[in-house]
This record gives sequence, structure tokens and C-alpha cells, in this order.
Amino acid sequence: MLVATSIATAAYKQVKNEAFYAYHIVTSFIVFVTLLPRFFPSIPPLHPQQQEILNIYIGGSRWAFLAAFILSTGLVLVLMFLKNKLVRIKLKGVYHTIAAGFVAFLAVILFNPFHLTNLTHTFVISVSKHAERWRDVNEWHRAFEWTNPVGEEEPFLIMYIIAWLVLLIWAVVILISTSRFLGRLPRRKAKSYDGYQWPRIDIALMIIAALTIYMAICSRRFIPIAAIAACPIIAMFIDQMVCAISARRSFNEQNPFAVSPMPHDLQLFFIVAGAVTVLTFGLWWGLKFKRIYLDAWPTDTKLNSVFMRMTASDAKPFYALKFIKDNKLKGKMFNYWTEGGFIAWGQKPDPNTGRTPLQLFMDGRAQAAYDCRTYELWSDIISGGQIGSQIVRDARIRARLTGQKIEKLLTPADYTKIGRWVDERLKKEKVWVVLMPSAAYTDSRKASYHFVKGLEHNPNWPLVFYNNKQKLFVDAETPRGRELFNGISDGKTLYPDDFSKNLTLAHNLFLFAGNDKTKRKQALDFAIKAFESNPSQTPMQEIIYVGGRFPEIRPDIKKFCENYFNDFTKNKDTYVKEDGYFHRIVAALNAGDYLRAIADKQKKTKDVQFYNDRMKEYKSGQNRLLKRKRW
Repeated sequence: MLVATSIATAAYKQVKNEAFYAYHIVTSFIVFVTLLPRFFPSIPPLHPQQQEILNIYIGGSRWAFLAAFILSTGLVLVLMFLKNKLVRIKLKGVYHTIAAGFVAFLAVILFNPFHLTNLTHTFVISVSKHAERWRDVNEWHRAFEWTNPVGEEEPFLIMYIIAWLVLLIWAVVILISTSRFLGRLPRRKAKSYDGYQWPRIDIALMIIAALTIYMAICSRRFIPIAAIAACPIIAMFIDQMVCAISARRSFNEQNPFAVSPMPHDLQLFFIVAGAVTVLTFGLWWGLKFKRIYLDAWPTDTKLNSVFMRMTASDAKPFYALKFIKDNKLKGKMFNYWTEGGFIAWGQKPDPNTGRTPLQLFMDGRAQAAYDCRTYELWSDIISGGQIGSQIVRDARIRARLTGQKIEKLLTPADYTKIGRWVDERLKKEKVWVVLMPSAAYTDSRKASYHFVKGLEHNPNWPLVFYNNKQKLFVDAETPRGRELFNGISDGKTLYPDDFSKNLTLAHNLFLFAGNDKTKRKQALDFAIKAFESNPSQTPMQEIIYVGGRFPEIRPDIKKFCENYFNDFTKNKDTYVKEDGYFHRIVAALNAGDYLRAIADKQKKTKDVQFYNDRMKEYKSGQNRLLKRKRW
């Protein structure tokens, strides 16, 4: 009713301004007072931890309500007192805006395969009952969460500070100083004012810029949009300030109140400064582009095109997908959700149904293409269920108390329990293939690390594909899984390259050799072949940490590590100019650490010092490489 009355008073021209403003002031106060008690609810006693969480939520809601009220009141005051200085849109412009919106709405429905999800997705993320759960993902966290690996919060912070400073200075220069100055001027001939056009304030653009900045602060995935929307507004404010200062300076010098032409010397200065700036940054960024995107690529010897480097696509499961296609895997898989889209793209879909042979569990469109139950189920499985979560939680508590790393506190028995639960859950979901990227099983802070360790401690889930970037497990209790596992040794299982074939053979021979020393020696030979085809960390670790458990092959391992370490020391200046150098240097650090431990055990002080010095040098080189090869 209040809104309808407001529209009516605005449409009825006979209503006096005083009555119009008084009505809206009173109704705004009534709405504020009516809603305010809802932010001071009566709450029964709760558990202290729950009470603390609830208090934080209620306190944040109160401040959000107060801020919204203050901002809306400020907007009303601007519209009221500066209405003659605002950009206005004519009726024709309103029609065009409505038509453009309608066409965009139709395009969203017709050309998006999920139709209305581009629109409903916003509500799912923001106000649905599962909104908080969906926003657990890193990209939805707040902008100024400094430890978050997604997004560039530091450049955004700089833009955010500049935006506030420019807005404040613009308000002082334009809204206060220039406005008062013009108000004090005596009536003069019109020609004195012809050269200056009072800047019209485009409230719509300012609100859009403000909202995108607010969206970026709340969810860092909107940082690029905030930059695109806010930077032109900042530039516009700066331009208006420069024009106002120039016009006022011209008037003080007894000239018309107009923007003065820039002096020739100042023009020349800006031309030279601009040229120097463009050349300097162009040369700097050009050389940096060459160093990063055209010179030797340290992290991959084959997937190293400019596209691969810019998009970090070399981390995607290219080789694992070839393994999947060559061996014609079908059924249902459990995958890391951020890789799902690539896994689907890399398969050949059925020409009639469009379904991929190996169906995903979930992909990166989680909030749009899947319901919350699917995401919750995926999260539950990847964390090892209640059993795995409790085991890891207890280990983390012990780690904080003892100062030890969590992976040192978890026992094989713990991982066996996790693996047993995961096996039962995957069978229930009819999953027989699991594909995990290295990022999922190399960081013990992630739940997926313990999920993969649990699988590795379950003999029903052998590893059938293994390289630097992925591990693929199969359920050996299924006919196809058993066939793939047996095919590793008899050659029927196909591999995309010798590296993954030899590495997988080595891993499984080490694991299932039992007391057969011949098989252990064969496993070492396969691991060394894998290393020679791709000198890198993964086969080196397989040789040292898996093969090193067997006393009879330790001398061979020591000799191999010494040969590689010495070769790297001798030829590192050549290797640094070749693709894949990062993997070589990490492998050298692994070998050096292994040899240093042996020398320390044998009390060879000089050798220990030698390996310490070399490893310090290589570690420093590794850090420099990481900094220099990143934009």
C-alpha cells in the first residue's frame, strides 16, 4: 500500500513537493522502525559455540540492515537535492532499455542448454536454503581472504582504495567546491560560462559500479567484473575533476569559465611521458611475455604451447583421457569435480544420446547442473564419510598438541578403515573407476589426500594408470576392473606413453612383489626407465620411498641417485634452458635429500655438508624459477 501511494503521488502532478517529501520521510521511518525489532529476536539458550555463531550472524545482519538504510537514505537525498544535475533518460530510452532486457532474457533462455539457470543460479547461490553450502567453494569466498588461492585480491584492494579516494575528492571538487563557487558568481554575460558544461551525475552507472565492487568484496569471483565496471567510472570522475579545476583556473585569470586549452609545453610533456611509459612497459611486458610464454617451459616437456601456459591446461588429464578412450572404459566414475568438464569433453559421446561412455560423478558446474544432494554426496565420499572425518579431525587435534605433521600421525590402520568405507560407498553408487589429479593427493590439508590414501590401502582398488599428474584406480572386484589390472602385466591394457606404462608397472610390482626379489629388481628397472623417459619427481619418489623399503635393491637405488645428482650438478646450466627443468630440479632435491640422509647415518660429515650446500643452491633456484615463470 505504501509503495502504491508513493507511485500515485509521484504520478499526480498536483501534489506539492513539501507533501511528497514529508510522506516519504515518514513512511521510510515507519518501515525502518517496523523492521528493526526483527533483528533483535528472542532466542532460547544454546550451546556456547552455537550461540557464538548465531551472534555473529545476527550482528552482521543488523549492520547490513543499518548500512542498507543509510545508503538508501543517502541516495534519496542525492536524488532530491541534485535532481537537476543528474543524467536523465527519456521515454524512448526507457523503451530501448526494456527491449534490450527482453532480448537478453530470451537469449539466456534459448542459447543456454540449462535455460533459466543463468538467472536462477544467482538466487541459488545467494538466498536459497543451500546458499551457504554452495559458497564453501574458494571462488565464492570474500575478496580480502588473503590465504585464498583463487583471485587477485591485492590489485583489487589497490583499485578499491583508489575508487574511494577519487570519489571523495570528486565530491569535494565537483559537488561542494565548484558548486559553491558557481553559486557565488555574479551574473555575467553568458559567453563567460559557455565553455564549461556542468557534469551530469549518472546515478545508474555509479550504482552499477558500487554493486559490482560490493559483489567482489563478498565473492572474489566477481573481481574481474568489478574492475570492468568501476575503472571507467573512476576515469570519468578524474576527467570531470580536471575539467572543473581547469575552468576555475581560467576564470581566476579573468577568462571565461571554460576548460582552457592545454599549454603546448604541457602537451609535449604528456606526449613524451606517455611515449616513454608505453615503450618502457611495452618492452618490460614484452620481455616478460617471452620469458614466460616463449622460452623453455619448466613444468612440461610436451604440453607447453602458449595456450597451455596461459590457461594452466597442462595440468588437465590429457594422458589419462587417452588411457580411458584407448581401453574403452564405460560405466560410472568418481572424479575430482573441477576436472569433470574436461573429462567429459575428452570422451567421444554417443551420437544418439550425447552421453559419454564413462559418466561423471559431478563437474565444475556443480551449482548449476547438479542439486545440493549430489554435491553433499561427493563431499561426503571425498572426506571418507563420518569415519574418515573423525579420524582426520582427531589427528589434527593431536598434530596441534604435538607439533607433528598430520600425515605422520595417521596409521595404515586408519587408512584401511577409510578405504573400507570408501569401497562400500562407491559400490553403492555403482562407481568402478576413480580418477584423481596430483593436487588432490599431494596436499595433506585436503580431504581428498586421505581419500586417495584410503584407496591405496584397499587391495580391491589397484592403481592401473599413474603419471606425474593423475592416478586412476579401478574396482578389481568388477570383471572389467580385474581385466584392466591383469592387463598391466600381460600387455593387454593400453597406455598413452612409455612413461605412464613403466611407472604403473613399477608401482604395482613394488606393491605386489611380496618376497620375490626378482620382481623387486624388475620394478626398480621399470621405475628407472620411467624416470629416464621423463626425469621428474614422481618416478624419483617411487624409486626412493617405495623401492627403498627393500634392502636388496638399496645399493642400486643409491648408485642411481648419485649418478643423477652428479649429472644434474654438472649439466644444470644446460638443463635450465630446456623444457621440464622444474621437474629435474625437484628430482635432484629428492635424490640429494636421500643421499644426505645416508651420509648422515654413516657419519660422513663432508658429504652431508656437500649435499646441504647443493640442495640450498637448488632450492633457491627452484624458488627463483617459480617467481620468474609466473605472470
